[in-house]
Amino acid sequence: MKTGRAIAAKAPSAIGLSLLLVFGCVALPGRRTSPPAARGAPQPRVAIWCEFLPYREVEQYLPALQHYDCRLYLHVNPGDIGSPALARVLQRASSHAVEIWLWQLLPYEENLYVGEDTLDRMESFSLALADWVRRESLPVDWIIFDCEPSPALGRRLALSLRNLDPRGMANLLREQIDPQRFARSIGRLNRIIAALHQRGFRVMGCANRIFLDFLARGNTALEDSLNAPFSMVNWDRVSFITYQYTTSHAEYAAMVGRYAQLGRRLFGPEVALDLGLTGDHRLIEQHLERARKFGLAEYYVKFLRGMQRPDELRHAAGIALSRGVRNIHIYSLDGAVNSPEGLSAWLSAACNATPLRGIRAATPVRSIKLGVTAAILNGLYRALVI
Repeated sequence: MKTGRAIAAKAPSAIGLSLLLVFGCVALPGRRTSPPAARGAPQPRVAIWCEFLPYREVEQYLPALQHYDCRLYLHVNPGDIGSPALARVLQRASSHAVEIWLWQLLPYEENLYVGEDTLDRMESFSLALADWVRRESLPVDWIIFDCEPSPALGRRLALSLRNLDPRGMANLLREQIDPQRFARSIGRLNRIIAALHQRGFRVMGCANRIFLDFLARGNTALEDSLNAPFSMVNWDRVSFITYQYTTSHAEYAAMVGRYAQLGRRLFGPEVALDLGLTGDHRLIEQHLERARKFGLAEYYVKFLRGMQRPDELRHAAGIALSRGVRNIHIYSLDGAVNSPEGLSAWLSAACNATPLRGIRAATPVRSIKLGVTAAILNGLYRALVI
């Protein structure tokens, strides 16, 4: 599911997908080749996630990333600390003027993400990674914490959903609530971040977009239910996973507009949105392997189809820009390089996006629907879970 970023690879996170459904909701030529944006129009600042590509393969895409001035969020797990291949790609990226932020992921069997159940492992991982980077004088100044429910919890939620058991899901979410443990976890995360700050790093936190719906109504209990503390953590920057998945592009445009507005209001102008999926992620074997491990492969895989055209990404980025969000994160490099359009087409689409105006940016009916859905979700959560 960004269970891994796309249902286990940032696929439908158990956060948004399970709650929405369980409560009945559906909801390389010149750097910038398009005409210059109008005076004063915000320019996108683009980054791309890389979750699976081997480091040696990543090197070949550095010139394209340099060309489009695109930052890279590169996967790293505990076994990669000390890796000559990782050190090499970091050094090569620096020579290409490509900034890399390291995206920490645990092995799938250790629950992948930052959460209450993984804080011990994540603390030792983060500090060991930071110390190695500094010891080797590697060009990295940012570390990413991906705050999502564990695959184990995600699978239990998804099984309740598949069995059409909303009461069971509500009970499961209620069982996870432990305010004292939650408060300790927030304090622990803030101490880890302070230790990274002392080592000269900054930290970005990433979470699912549904957190914004609940936070807009002052509800942080959902984070406790999902064992994923986020909103009270001292991040230097935040990013919200906002993928198209199985919705129509028209619905997706409204989603992007909504979460761009909420993100900017709640977290300020440096908030980022993660847009995607780029290309057909069913072609990525690691996603399929996670689907098999998750145990609901037929349900999981349909969310991996992704965007089929770069102009969909350009349009989504234009919507985000029109709502004042400049930081556009693309998921993912893996999908883009495997798509028929190729990496440059996706990077160009995002980097050359301009804010949409008028009828092209308006989504009044769908936006109202999303707002009503969010209100119902919050109400039902409060009634059934807390």
